[in-house]
Amino acid sequence: MRVTELGHVSLFVRDLATSVRFYRDVLGLRETGRGKDGRIVFLSTGAHHHDVSLEVARVDAPPLPAGAPGLYHVAFCVGSTREALQAARREAERAGLHPFGETGGATPCFCIKDPDGHTVELYAALPA
Repeated sequence: MRVTELGHVSLFVRDLATSVRFYRDVLGLRETGRGKDGRIVFLSTGAHHHDVSLEVARVDAPPLPAGAPGLYHVAFCVGSTREALQAARREAERAGLHPFGETGGATPCFCIKDPDGHTVELYAALPA
């Protein structure tokens, strides 16, 4: 077997409207549909029908502690220059988010938390 690409990431969320606002209005993903009687929303970066799906959680449970087995983070490219990454950081801060984990190497990035505490990495894909 050989996987050729990631199809999408699905996240359970506590408050669907709040999470949709984050992924759509802050990160700029486009809403492409809803399902399960409105319990799930599909969002796209533009290449696929959906790259992220958000579904209302079925149980109320505390978030996993950092470092526990489970999803570590989801990463999105915000451009191909350090300037694009800096602009994304300013937009995140204007949205009241607190960037952390900045790196400046070959693939510069920083992270933010979504409304449910999932880590979202934003990075610049610099030309080789």
